[in-house]
Amino acid sequence: MVLSSAEAAVRLNISERRVRALLEEGRMPAQRVSGRWVIDEADVAKYQPGRPAGRPLSERSAWQFVIKACNNADSSLEQVLSPIEKHRVNARLERLKESADPLNLVRSLLSKRAEKAEFSSSPADLAELREDPRLRLSGVSHPDSGLLSNSEVEAYVCREDFDSLIKDWLLVRPSPGHRSNVVLHVAEEVPEELPPLVIAADLAERPGVREHEAARNILVRVYAD
Repeated sequence: MVLSSAEAAVRLNISERRVRALLEEGRMPAQRVSGRWVIDEADVAKYQPGRPAGRPLSERSAWQFVIKACNNADSSLEQVLSPIEKHRVNARLERLKESADPLNLVRSLLSKRAEKAEFSSSPADLAELREDPRLRLSGVSHPDSGLLSNSEVEAYVCREDFDSLIKDWLLVRPSPGHRSNVVLHVAEEVPEELPPLVIAADLAERPGVREHEAARNILVRVYAD
């Protein structure tokens, strides 16, 4: 069962404003559907007040972390990072490896990696939209997820390409009560190949059990590397 932010506030006996703040900070798993928060009842039940799983990283720091976490031999990254940044990235990676709740930590640390925008598109256009070179497929649309839904597209796009993509594909915001079928994560720079940790974060932010299991499997592969 899923709950709205108002229903979660009643369950937790706190204000809806406080619930929304927790969601924005990544301290409670949730997903935006048609512009509204949708929260799994089980995640509301598991919420414990107190210290957040991890302070959200800035967009730049989030991408530094996921690239380093998934490719320790990335020499170009090593040249960009200062000694302090290298230390912080390595410490966060160790914390993630040792975390008893890695999905919650990933959701929290990477909550600001990109801006999420949801749209509706003609179902007939989705197959071609997936092939647009401006997009980097992720989440349920990435082969590593094992989910590959034909009914939606989830992907990353650079900010400089965002407006033209919306215009070219006639994407519109979903009407109230209607579910989006295009989820775009908009970032300043998007690598040619998305780091696995980003795909895991996208899956972890969804409310489904299958999505969470796919995210855990990806994290296991990240640790193994």
